[in-house]
Amino acid sequence: GIPLVYEIVPDDIEKIKTSLVDALNKAEVVVINAGSSAGSKDYTVHILNELGKVLVHGVSIMPGKPTVLAVAQGKPVIGNPGYPVSSVISFDQFVRPIIYRLQGIEPPERNKVRVILSKDIVSKPGIEEFVRVNIGKIKNRYVATPLPKGAGILTSLIKAEGIIRVEAFSEGISQSEEVEA
Repeated sequence: GIPLVYEIVPDDIEKIKTSLVDALNKAEVVVINAGSSAGSKDYTVHILNELGKVLVHGVSIMPGKPTVLAVAQGKPVIGNPGYPVSSVISFDQFVRPIIYRLQGIEPPERNKVRVILSKDIVSKPGIEEFVRVNIGKIKNRYVATPLPKGAGILTSLIKAEGIIRVEAFSEGISQSEEVEA
């Protein structure tokens, strides 16, 4: 896709609405960064309800839970969370597939490797979790070490050599299991 990048819009409901209407008139997909949580100045979901239909406000992934998925003027609108790691994971899970689908092509396959964990990953049941990991090879096995989980820890993305997906109805992954990264 060819991005149309807008300036930062202040937390003013009319200015956000004006920018969103303009973007809807120019783009095939609209991605709004930040403003998708539950703060008193997070107007995005209210504006989207006015201009179209909010399909989902909050998804069961971590990081990325406050994601908004909506349709306005027949176009997909995604409200990405403001925390950097949440934003990247949300973009990868929701925006990336939409962009490929609109072009009629399959997303390229990601490199995958089977790993064992250097320590257990504990996870909350009911939430699909994306854990950033470092990966190293010890003898003939790949070993993954989980990085800090915080949604605002940008260095966990920069340092990550892989991501392990923990299924939503799991309490985590034990050190003895082999998983895909």
